[in-house]
Amino acid sequence: MKNAIITGSTKGVGRAIAERLSAMGYRVWITARNQQDLDAAKAEMEKATGNPVEAHAVDFSNSAEVESYAQAVLKGCERIDVLVNNVGIYIPDALTDETQKIDLQMAVNFKAPYTLTQSLLKRIKEQGSGNIFNMCSVVNRNPRVEGASYTISKFAFYGYHQLLHKTLLPAGIKVTGFFPSSIATSSWDGMDAPFEEFVQPEDIASMVENIIGMRRGTVPSEIDLVAINPDY
Repeated sequence: MKNAIITGSTKGVGRAIAERLSAMGYRVWITARNQQDLDAAKAEMEKATGNPVEAHAVDFSNSAEVESYAQAVLKGCERIDVLVNNVGIYIPDALTDETQKIDLQMAVNFKAPYTLTQSLLKRIKEQGSGNIFNMCSVVNRNPRVEGASYTISKFAFYGYHQLLHKTLLPAGIKVTGFFPSSIATSSWDGMDAPFEEFVQPEDIASMVENIIGMRRGTVPSEIDLVAINPDY
């Protein structure tokens, strides 16, 4: 059975991708900090698709936990067919803030996906095939002054994405970056926002499925996803 590792996968984009890949016959490896959310997601997906789901509680701000999770994946998977670096955190701040929130956001938005991917890289390269999907951000196209630390952390991750894409291309590994603007997720709960005019998680999941199904010679590198409402 093929394996798909998806970080931050009990809600939003990660959940939509996990559900789609599970329906495609993958054994999906889902992660989140909350064990109850993981147990619920695992039960719901296994009931819907009949395929096994591996659920691991991971605090992606903790490097030791990320490294431990990577070893669990390597131990449990002969092949790593899909890796989705989706986990992320956004805390607004400015460059002039005395308490700039950069350490946590660098840890989750850059160091965690870097550590996980690097730990799995040898196995993936040995296979000579596979897909890596990196959830970058619209701030990589237009830096956000009110989200300074987030922007910096996402630029670090974007640099890694570019290097990963160029490094793995000759090895037959497809590395694709998504650059979404506003996404219709629970982070907007309680706000008066036009959800139907946002990027939909299910559409991103559909694109992941389509890219996986593309022939070996076609490698999408960067995909911009823009919400129809320009005010968000």
